[in-house]
Amino acid sequence: MKKFIIGMMLVGPAVASAATVLTGIADLVNSVQGIISLLIPLLMGLAVVAFFWGLVKYIANASDEAAKEQGKTLMIWGMVAIFVMVALWGILGWAQTQLGLTGTITTSTPPAFAVPGV
Repeated sequence: MKKFIIGMMLVGPAVASAATVLTGIADLVNSVQGIISLLIPLLMGLAVVAFFWGLVKYIANASDEAAKEQGKTLMIWGMVAIFVMVALWGILGWAQTQLGLTGTITTSTPPAFAVPGV
């Protein structure tokens, strides 16, 4: 119950500020697409954080085999999550291009990071 309340406190303002009357299926699809567009970078970021947290646990607990194994497992699942998300992103983008699906509903581009000096 505590997690539900905390989750509602985090999500509630976004839902309330976006509360509009849906006039048709296009509005519903656009609303769902907007929510998904917000979730994709968040989930990608969580997967990257999980990978690096596992790396930190693996390095910091070099002498403790159990903690080292936990870090290794976390790194593997982080990599799996990143791979699955990027693969689905690519497959959906390819399918969208092949089927000629253009319009207001498009896949968003992955977040890019600028590296100074490159």
